Formats: sequence, structure tokens, C-alpha cells
Amino acid sequence: MIDASMITVDALNADPYPLYDELRKLAPIVYVPQIDEWLVTSWDDCRAIGALKDSVQLAPGHPVDQEFFGGDSVLTMSGEKHRGLREGIDQSLKAGPVARFLDDGGRDTVIRYIDAIAPLGRGDLAEDLFNKISVRVVGNRLGFDDVDDETLVRWFEALSGGLSNKEGENEASIRATATIREIDSYMGDKITRLRATPDDTLLSHMLHVGLQDGEGPRTFDDVMPSIRVIILGAFQEPGHSVATTFWGLLNEPEQLRELQASPTEFAPAALRESFRWIAPIGVVAAHPLTDFTYEGITVPAGAPLSLVVAAANRDPAKFDDAHRFDMHRVRTVNATFGYGVHHCSGHQLAKGLGEIMVEETARRLPNLRLDPAAPATVSGYLFRGAKSLPVLWG
Repeated sequence: MIDASMITVDALNADPYPLYDELRKLAPIVYVPQIDEWLVTSWDDCRAIGALKDSVQLAPGHPVDQEFFGGDSVLTMSGEKHRGLREGIDQSLKAGPVARFLDDGGRDTVIRYIDAIAPLGRGDLAEDLFNKISVRVVGNRLGFDDVDDETLVRWFEALSGGLSNKEGENEASIRATATIREIDSYMGDKITRLRATPDDTLLSHMLHVGLQDGEGPRTFDDVMPSIRVIILGAFQEPGHSVATTFWGLLNEPEQLRELQASPTEFAPAALRESFRWIAPIGVVAAHPLTDFTYEGITVPAGAPLSLVVAAANRDPAKFDDAHRFDMHRVRTVNATFGYGVHHCSGHQLAKGLGEIMVEETARRLPNLRLDPAAPATVSGYLFRGAKSLPVLWG
């Protein structure tokens, strides 16, 4: 039996799934000292505790989120304040607006990026293609169409690295702090302009939608913590999820052949299985407002309590052959996008864009196969996925 006190960040980043299997056997909630968090790893327990989040018992978010993101964000807000801001975000990210946006240029952008590398016959699907498509399409929806791909990728990678290394003045946290200053500098004039002259971007909706009667547009300080959250999550989810989809498929060649023979038919199922198999954001964070007792285990008030949705998605009590990528798996819900009122607002965009990316990549890069000269890199605990995926095609 595993000793939870011996679990390290490095071990979780390398491959957390064997550790989750062991933790699931120990108790419904297990304290892991080396990351100073209480982890919930089973499907049933994550769902039960997730239903209590944003209640008198549990508050949403990690205790250090406000410090990292610079204030109260959509991750940590509750009540009317959260509802109003979510209304502004959701106006851009509900299924209908997302479908119209993707139809009106989103697919064309995906095709343009794929066709640009298609003649090369080899490349890194994650770095050369999926991350760039993700930040470009999502960035355009946010209103960052004047920021180049490389800068947007650098922004989400710096924030991801900083949030994954929250403690101390290490290199990752210093880089994240500098990047936040850069983002804030860019956003200042943009927010001032959009407060006076709204448009149809997500950022504008966040400033103007969901306000109480008599309230003026939201301010820089009102929205910037949530903008930082969105840059981190929304930029990352589609790119990492599609890279993970192809990592799974490249290790299941028969399924890949089926996808490439009929991309429109199988792209939704392949992406859906990817969300379950490796959740791009592995935990939903909460913290008890008072000492919180569940199944005889007490978590102290204010302690970080992580619902490990990545582990719930591979709970063998819920999913047969849970560690295998199988796009033919009987369709069922997964926990990737969280619970309740804090369910990920960007899930429709991640799903819609991801399906297009999977479909068009399968269609336009024939005979995909792993590059034997360059191994893939799959890593991460909070943010897991195929970070590099060198392949050949044609």
C-alpha cells in the first residue's frame, strides 16, 4: 500500500494515474504532505463533495488563487457577483454563439494552419499546430486578435508554470509574475476603450453584461483576475486536449485508421474520450470554510481540498478498462469540466474547436504515425497533456 507522505510533485507530474489508483484504496480523502493538499480521487466522492462546493461548507478555489490571479476571479466568486460575471462570459461561450463563431471563420483558421505544415511531412503536432490554433481561435473570440500566436502561447505557458509552482520565488513563479504585468499592460488601454465603445468580443461582454440596475461597466480590477484565469484555461484546453487525442490514437492504430477513414463520424467520440482519459486541467479546487468532515475524515478550515477529476475519470468503479483510450467506449458523462455553478464556462468552445481540429487533422495529414526519432512528452499534474508530439505523415 502506498504511503501518501512519500508522493512528490515530480512523481505526480511524471504520471499521476498509478498514484491515484493507490490513493483511491486508502480513503475517500487523503492528505498528501509534500503538496500540502487533501485529494479526493474516486468518482462518487468527487461528485458528492463537488455538489457541496459553493455552499456554507465549501468555498470554490484554492486558498492561494486570489493571490496568484490578483483578486477575486470567476474561480473564487460566489453568489450574485459570480452569477453576473458568468452571464457576461456565457454570452460569448454558450453553444449557439460558439457554433456561429466557429462557422464564421473558425474552421477556416484550423484548415489554414494545417495546410501550412502539410507539405513538410513531419512536425510536432502539439507545438507546431494545436497550441497555435488553440490560442489563435480562442484569442480571436476573447478579442486578442492583435496579439501574435507566439505571445499568446508564452502567456498561457508562463501562467501554467507559475500556478503549478505556487510556493516560493522560483523561476516559474518569477516568470509568471512578469507575464501578468505584461498582460495587464496590454489590457489597460483595451479595457478603457471597450468600456466606452463595446463590441462583440468576450472581453466586452464581461465588462457590460450581467450588471445590476444602475451599475456602470465593470472596471479593470473587476475583470482582470478572471481574464488571467481565462487566458490560462481557455487557451490551454483545446490545444492540449487535441494533442492528447492524437497521443491516444497513435497508440491505438486501428482506432486512428478508423478516424482517418471517416473523420466527421469519429472526431466527436475521439475528443470526448480524450477529455475523460487525460483531463487537461486535472483538479477542481475548493477549501472548507469551517472544519469539514466527510466519511469520518476531517479537513481543517482553509486547507486546500482538490477534487481530482482526472482520477475520477479513471475510476474503475465507473469506467471499464479505465486506463485505456477507447473512442468506442459507451458514451457517458465525465468529470473534466467540473461541477455545479462553477462548471467550466469554456467547455462548449473547447469541444467545438477541438472536434474541428481532430476532424481536419485526420483528413489533411494522412498516414499519421509517431516519429521514431523523437519521443513524445506527456506530463503534468494540474495541467496534463501531450506537451510535444513529434509525428510523420504522408
